[in-house]
Formats: sequence, C-alpha cells, structure tokens
Amino acid sequence: MTIGGSVKKLALLTLLLGSFAHADSTHYRVAFEPAQVVPNEPSSLVAGASTVDITPPPGVLPRAGYATWSTVGEGFRTRLYARTYYLRDAEGDSHLIVQTDLTTGSRILHTQLGKILAPHSDLDVGNITITSTHTHSGPGQIVGSQFYNKHISHQAGFATAYFEFVLERIANAALDAYRNAAPAKVATGSQAVWGLTRNRAIEAHVLNKNEDNKSTQDQRTFHEVNPNLHMVRIDTRAEDGSYQPLGAFASFAIHGTALPERERLFNADVWAYIHKDWEYHIEADTEREVHVSAFEGSHGDIAPANRFGMLGYIEAKRVGQGIARGAIELYDALGEQLRSDVDIRSAARHINIRKDNRVGDIELCRDAAAGTTLAGAPLEHTSPVIGHIPPFKPGSRRWGDEKDNCQGRKRILGFELLQPLLEPKDSFPDYVIFQLVQIGDMAIVPLPFEMTTEAGYRVERAVRSAYSAAQQTRPQQVMVTSLANGYTGYATTPEEYGRQLYEGGHTIYGKHTLPYLVAQVGQLSQDMLKRKERLVELPAHWDYHFESRQFLPDKTEARGVRAILDAPRFHHAQVNTEGHWVFEWRDVNASKIELHRPLLSIETRLNGGNWEPLKQNGIAVNDEGYDLAVRIVSDSDDEGMARYQGYWYNPLFDGEKREYRFVVQARDGQDTLYTKAFH
Repeated sequence: MTIGGSVKKLALLTLLLGSFAHADSTHYRVAFEPAQVVPNEPSSLVAGASTVDITPPPGVLPRAGYATWSTVGEGFRTRLYARTYYLRDAEGDSHLIVQTDLTTGSRILHTQLGKILAPHSDLDVGNITITSTHTHSGPGQIVGSQFYNKHISHQAGFATAYFEFVLERIANAALDAYRNAAPAKVATGSQAVWGLTRNRAIEAHVLNKNEDNKSTQDQRTFHEVNPNLHMVRIDTRAEDGSYQPLGAFASFAIHGTALPERERLFNADVWAYIHKDWEYHIEADTEREVHVSAFEGSHGDIAPANRFGMLGYIEAKRVGQGIARGAIELYDALGEQLRSDVDIRSAARHINIRKDNRVGDIELCRDAAAGTTLAGAPLEHTSPVIGHIPPFKPGSRRWGDEKDNCQGRKRILGFELLQPLLEPKDSFPDYVIFQLVQIGDMAIVPLPFEMTTEAGYRVERAVRSAYSAAQQTRPQQVMVTSLANGYTGYATTPEEYGRQLYEGGHTIYGKHTLPYLVAQVGQLSQDMLKRKERLVELPAHWDYHFESRQFLPDKTEARGVRAILDAPRFHHAQVNTEGHWVFEWRDVNASKIELHRPLLSIETRLNGGNWEPLKQNGIAVNDEGYDLAVRIVSDSDDEGMARYQGYWYNPLFDGEKREYRFVVQARDGQDTLYTKAFH
C-alpha cells in the first residue's frame, strides 16, 4: 500500500481536524460466537463456492491505497468481486476462504462475518480467512482501524454503508457455498511465474544476511522476487456422478499498482485480467459456473513489471494476462492430481500485540509509529516533491545508537513527541489473529501485514521447521498471504528495516516486527500440530472505535425518464491509451444505478439482420469483462437523474456491413436502452 502524502495530515493539525468535519464517532462491539451448527459428518471431502459483485455506487467512495493522491471512484472499468470457498473434510473439520477485490483485509469485516455465520453454520472467526488483491483502485474505507481509515485515501472515515453492503453480500455468498457443498476432490500445487514482477526495494533486499549477491543491478530486480504461484483446485461431483470444475484460489506476490494514482475508475488492477482469462479458459469446457480468484502472497517489496512511464490499462493487461497463463497452466496440471482424501486443519490465536509484545527474548515496540519515508512513498508512486527530499526521501534515517530504540533507524513522521498528539496510539491496529490453515499438502499462513519477499520466506521456514519438530510430514507448499483478516502495515526483515526505504518506514511496530511474527507463527504451528481438535483462542469480544461517514448516497427518488443523449463516438488509440467508443446517457441517480448488477453490453448484427449479443472468441462482450466501462458525469438533477458515459475499449472492426450497439439494462422499473447503430 502506498500512503505517501500522509505527512500533510500529520504536519498540519488544522487539516487533520478538518478531515473529520462531517464524521461521526462510532463504537462497534463484536462478540465472538463459536460455530453453533455441527453438520452430519460427511463420508468424504465436500466443498462449495460462490461469487458476489461488490462494486460500489459511482462518484462517492474514494479509491484506496494512494492516500492524499487518491481519487473518488467515478464508476468502474472492471468489476470488483468477492469469492467464497467452503471446504469440509471427512472428519468434519472445515474452513472458509474469502477472496476480495479490496485494497486490504479488514479486522471488523472478519469478526462481523464470523458472528453472522456462526449461528447458521460450522464457521466462526477462527476458521474464516478473508484475503484481498490489494488493488489500489478499489474501495478501502472499511479497514478496521482508525489510523488506516483516515489515511488510506484522501478522504477520512469508516464507510458505514459500504461496509454493511459488503458484509451482507459476502455473508450470503458464504452461506451459499456452505449450503450447496457437494462431494469434492482437491489438488494443491505451485508454479514459478517469472518476468512479470520486480523487486522495487532491491537496495534493502540485498542487505539480508542470507543474501550473498549484494549487486543492485537493474536485472537483479527481476530475480529477487517470490515467483511462486500457489493454488488450490476444487472439483465437485455433478448430477451424473462425474467430478467437474468448481473453481480454484491462488496466491501470487505482486502489488496491485499497475494503474496510476490519477485513475478515476474502480478496477481490480492486474488481478482482473488474471481472474477473467483463467475463468474464460475453464468455462470454455464446462457449462457450470466456476469461481476462480487470486490474492496476495508475500508481495511487500514486489511491483508489477510495467514499462516505466506506462502505468495504465495496457500494461496492467499485459502483466495480468501473463500471470493468468501461468495460473491456467498450473490449474490444468492439477487436474491429474485431484483427490478426496484431504485433511483440513486450522488454528487461530488472538494476540494484542501492544500488550503481549514479547515472545521469548524478542520484544516488539509497544507503540506503533509511522516513519518519514512512509510519506515519501515507494518507487514509481513517489510522492510529488517531498518524495525526493530528506527526511521523506526513501532511505532517510536516523543515525547514532539504535540498540535501545525499538524503532531503530526510523525517523518518526511528525517527530516522536508530536505524532502521538496527532495520531493517538490507540488509533493504530493493535491486535492480530494469527492463523494457520492446512489443506492437504498445503499450509496457508494468513497475516495482516504486507510481507516482503524475504519476510515471507522466513515465515515459511518457521512453519516447515514446526512440522519437522513435530515429526509430521512437511507441507509441500506454504502459502504466506499478506493483508489477510486486517491491515497492520508492513513487515520487513530487520536488515531491510535498517535501510528505511518506504517499506521500512511503514513497518509501524519497529525493527523486531518480523522476528516477532516468525516466533508467533512458529508457536502457533507447534501448538496446532500437538492436538487433533481445532485450536481456537479468541477473546469474548472485539471493540472498534472509528470516526465514520456514510459515503454512499441516500436513496433518492428518480422521477425523470432515462434516455440516450448522443450517438457513440470513436476515439483513436494514443500513447498509453486504448482506442474506444463512448456515448452518453441519462439514467437514475447513483443511489439507484446499482453498479453491482450487469448494466452495459454490446449487440451486433450483419447486413441489417437481427440483433444478438456480441461474442468475441466465444465470450460475451459486456461489463463483466475488462473492456467495457461506466462513468458518472454529473450528479443527481432536480428530477433525481444523473448523466453517465459508457465506453467500449479495444473494439472490433469487421467491415461496415457489421453493426454494433450499446445496450443499457433496465433500472428502477424503466425500460432497456439502445444506442444508435455504429460500425
């Protein structure tokens, strides 16, 4: 995550106070409820999956991840989804994996979801994991801590209405996956994907003691990454008794930052192309709905290998489709390894890392602190002006004795005495739910930090060591997934931390953050392996205190008539811009447009014949893909109507005898709209 620019809010108290001028103070208390349903023990592994759209209304909610430099999402280029995967083994042990196209995981989303599902299923907070793609073009005002809800975008506050919307939709998807679970077979595996990512913090990475090659030459940025794409493939039994694809989930280490800060449409960044190409590949051979998705690995210092100076959709597509090819290759290979004798184990332990900040001789900072280099931001997304001057420039650090200073070389943003006045210590995230999940031959370690490449490897080694010590078969794959179940900044190695690049400045709990995490994960692994039943150590409740805002518009009556306002116009492709058709129409206001439902599609006809949905390579051209976009142009008028633009990027040309038209699906009881034909 890039929250460079936060220095403005920390340095100027007036701006800080002003950022909550329209906010309300909200307290949530979420009680822990253990799962209350004990399903009949299945005779074999069962699984279910479901997908829901979580795209927000246009023109009201900020895109998250770029802090001061963020923009409001005026519509979408690719839809945002949440996918749920429910698995239960023959002994009745179960787990739910939730993938989201959100900027981060969310502590309050995790605990609230567990509370909702517990009375109706065998799921609770302990055996639910919520992951994210970390797209920097998705909404993020539902993080779960006051600090990050304030600084994750250019508008502060916990988005109450959007949180309720996302929570309801994910809960329904989870229950759908649970209730429709069928006999299943699963396969796990990994494959290296090279050349599409690079290490954006190579100067810090080479300082690791286990790194023999200290060169920082440009080509090494492509080698010093985590290339491993880890995957769980799930097939379920169909009505004819055969096993057919249900879906799959995977992790991969890449920042969702292929789009620039100035982008104004919601989108899933490189992940949209990974998901859709992978989905299209499977659906070409089955009539079933499939649910595939990927989420973050240990990506903290890993950027998409965009061509420099070309942040945008062209490069996002190139990188995303390249990763998709690796996912497809691995998915197909796993088809030969599917099995039903798969064990599921899990463990969850709540730790208040401010109060319980010591493990053995490792002591975490009791208080979090943001560093000056956090404000400078990372490579390719460096904050204007301040990102190039000390003390904000990456690498700016304090000198002198650091032995008795848990924050080490970090320069405190706003100074050590002033920062707590502007950012109360209890505004930072203060607890972690450590989890370990085993699905067959794979161990999954969800963590609410952005783990750098080497940080992820050290956690992985701790898990493998615990299995060896317990004399149990070591997992063939260890999936360390960042930004899961919440957000607590970065986790760099102590060596990387000392260099104080952006990632070190954003390691808010200091230089011992990673050793502390490694120790906690190692201990949790040992404790899980000692017992047969599920390990659940969670508190009676969680408390959250936020300055909140609704963000989403109040429901407003639409009294006008929707209509097409102009004929589609073609715009040539230019440098770093795709060619496209665009038109404008009048429609119901943002509170009623319901962007989480299908809205735009393309129809075609030849020689004046009948209109039919356009398909390209057998795939319908509509706004569920990645080449149609919707943008709000003007807000609600005196009749409760708004103006929108629709786009078709990378359009087809097939001679002037073939015509096309945009179709705008019905809304709020009004009829479907059609543009004039064009070719």
